Amino acid sequence: MNIYDVYRVLLLRQGPIHEFTIVMDDYWQRYNYFEFYQIILHLSRKHTIKKLTLDGHDDLEFIWYKLPESVFTLHHLTDLCLSTFEIDHPSIFKGFGSLQRLDLSYVKISTKTLLHLLSNCPSLKNLSLVSTHLNIWEPGDKCTMNELLKCLPVIEDLTMSGDVSEWLVLDSVPQELPISLIHLKYLCLSQRCLVERYGSSLLLCLLKCSPNLERMYLEMENDLEFSAVKDEEYSDVWLERLNDLQIYFCTDSLETEFVKFILARSPKLKKVTILTHLVDWKRKSKMLKTLLRAPCASEGVIIYHR
Repeated sequence: MNIYDVYRVLLLRQGPIHEFTIVMDDYWQRYNYFEFYQIILHLSRKHTIKKLTLDGHDDLEFIWYKLPESVFTLHHLTDLCLSTFEIDHPSIFKGFGSLQRLDLSYVKISTKTLLHLLSNCPSLKNLSLVSTHLNIWEPGDKCTMNELLKCLPVIEDLTMSGDVSEWLVLDSVPQELPISLIHLKYLCLSQRCLVERYGSSLLLCLLKCSPNLERMYLEMENDLEFSAVKDEEYSDVWLERLNDLQIYFCTDSLETEFVKFILARSPKLKKVTILTHLVDWKRKSKMLKTLLRAPCASEGVIIYHR
């Protein structure tokens, strides 16, 4: 069914619509977007939409579509997933009071707009930022860790992927973070999110303010400096509820220090899964022996290696 047919069906439909999905394809390369904008406008005026998914990905050409302003009038949304859009909230935006899940994938959005959007989603529990293009088109368009965390007071599930270090910077005094993510249960940092200069500091900063984490998935694709885990600044980090850690890294030395750090501070840890690119069995064996002999706060932890 093409977009025109979708629009026609919507106009004829009598019952309410609470969930709606549009996945764009090469059709959009040949036709204008009038019907698409009309569909979103119609939904905003005639229906109480709670779950909306708009996927603008095109297999033929990677482009961004301008997100219709009428999306920001869907005040009853609980789930919003946007992929491959350029986002700029209009002056009429008054917030998504009921939004619990926000998924932004391969979007263009300034940090100012992102922070304004997040700060007006007071019920947000699940946030996914997956993009190497996220808010990086204006020089100096960055935000600090504090600015981001202040917008996520009840977050439970946080996923960040891509070149986060290009737009998210650490505060001058990270040890004095003003907010604690006490509700955060799952943390996922992947696809070059943790890179050399700021990667280790970003991760340790998040751990320091997330005492109730239960699960973590981390990808460390570059050498990171974890000497800071021995500093007094992080001596009070205690992951009381962490039970599952999955970690991918390329080396066997610096990242091993981080795993030892987690083992010593996670009394309920049950499973650690390590994935590496190491092909030398002797190095793998040495790494595993180091971890198995490391001080461990949990008596029942099992370490897997793939």
